[in-house]
Amino acid sequence: MRILGAVVGFFTVDFLFHIIDALAFGLKADTGPERIGAVGIGILILLLLMTLFYRLFSKSFFHGFIVATGLFLSFDIVVFHWVFQLHRITSGPEANWLEPLFVLGGTFLLLYGIKKERSVRILKDNGISM
Repeated sequence: MRILGAVVGFFTVDFLFHIIDALAFGLKADTGPERIGAVGIGILILLLLMTLFYRLFSKSFFHGFIVATGLFLSFDIVVFHWVFQLHRITSGPEANWLEPLFVLGGTFLLLYGIKKERSVRILKDNGISM
């Protein structure tokens, strides 16, 4: 389940942060607040999905989803945004502070998901059910 959660998490986050503009229905974010608002909507959708996955799936699936989300946020930004400079989160100067926040948040999610999954595994190995 953990691997399935990781795969679903990776592709969900990839969809949200790279393909979401295809569903913008002709809306264009031109100003800084509009671009930040668009990113905020993406974050709200992600949090909604996390809540849904937490309630509907096993803990291992949810932890895999969190790890994949964290890996995507940190790895994608560092490699594709900073190293190769292929694109940015937004087209404005707010990307200069949004991207480091996403890298920190992604690193936190990655470490949190791994820690929680390890603690569940240790409890199961000791015969304690959650």
